[in-house]
Amino acid sequence: MNPPTDLPDIGAPQRLSAKELQALLSLTSLEAINTLRHKAHETTLAWCGPAVYFRGLIEFSNICHRNCLYCGIRRDNNTVARYQLSQAEIVNQARWCADQGLGSVVLQSGERQDPPFVGFVVDAVRAIKRATRSRRLPQGLGITLCVGEQSRESYQRFFDAGAHRYLLRIETSSPPAF
Repeated sequence: MNPPTDLPDIGAPQRLSAKELQALLSLTSLEAINTLRHKAHETTLAWCGPAVYFRGLIEFSNICHRNCLYCGIRRDNNTVARYQLSQAEIVNQARWCADQGLGSVVLQSGERQDPPFVGFVVDAVRAIKRATRSRRLPQGLGITLCVGEQSRESYQRFFDAGAHRYLLRIETSSPPAF
């Protein structure tokens, strides 16, 4: 049985109950699914506008010092071929992103907090900023970092080098699953 296709009008954001969410995720009729898609599209346009922004993602290393059991690149997974791009390779990829008209990149890697790694990231951010300055990007590419938990001092060094956003992934679990 499908829930009714008359969804609420777009207004202020509202919380849906677990039962309401389950009903929406359980839709099976094409008419109900299309109604939901239409309402989702209307809501997106109303709250976010029609613009779409693309960001390049440069995964520059899969070396990780953490040993999170769910993660494929965890420290003790000896079946993974480890790699780390050189600074020149990272800058080359960032230039390509800028040449394609992207205004921003994410630099992502496994988690490391050691001083050589932090220095490497700082130097890479500075090099990208220098290499991608142009009339269109007077400050160079925008840079978001995703390199795991770091010290306050490291976050400040990243910011001072030119990174303007930080993506910190927090994985969660269900306590009953343990």
